[in-house]
Amino acid sequence: MALSSTRTYTWQDLDDENPTGLGYLPWSNFTEWTGNGVTIDGSTGFDNLVHTTTEIDLGSDKDFYLQASAESVGTHSFIVQVDDSARAGFVDKDPTTDNLTGRYVKLKVTVVNATATAQLNSIDSRVMFETIQESFDGFSVGATATTLPITQNYSRLINMTYSIKHDVTNLQNFHIALSDTTKTAPKVISYDMDTWGNVASASTADITLTGFPVMTVTNGNISVG
Repeated sequence: MALSSTRTYTWQDLDDENPTGLGYLPWSNFTEWTGNGVTIDGSTGFDNLVHTTTEIDLGSDKDFYLQASAESVGTHSFIVQVDDSARAGFVDKDPTTDNLTGRYVKLKVTVVNATATAQLNSIDSRVMFETIQESFDGFSVGATATTLPITQNYSRLINMTYSIKHDVTNLQNFHIALSDTTKTAPKVISYDMDTWGNVASASTADITLTGFPVMTVTNGNISVG
């Protein structure tokens, strides 16, 4: 069912209709007026429509991403609201910049229209947990931070796994660490764990990077990819 902001009657509209036998004219019988549609002190009286969805329970605190779209009369925008298992309270999140972690999720949509009644006809949303991956086979990992040449667009990095190639002595002693989790340019570094102080030492490894896809906002809608 569509939701609408305050209607846009004017006093003159009601007077022009001048219905008979309804018992609410003349004007002195009215006790309130929205003012919509008439410029009063620089304002036309059109109001924003703000609607918050019922919360979704994910069962436990989880990392997630989402997509959301709306059909509206007027320009709409979404805010993601997240609460954790401790019920510390809902916090507003921007999906394009913030990590989304929590148990309870709501969406707040605001519809703005400066020339007509703001209206929200529908909301379609989905919370998702599926990850994306890419692999770097035979990748040369330096003794200093080495940037992975990623091709995917990530909103958040979740995990990195590796397998050392057979080009070093005692390969079981080598460890690859994700030294920089910047989602646009993650870096790895190689360590020899069998030396005093775990000395950084170059190696070659097959590496798999796992994360969530990026969320973008277009025309007020949150999309994935």
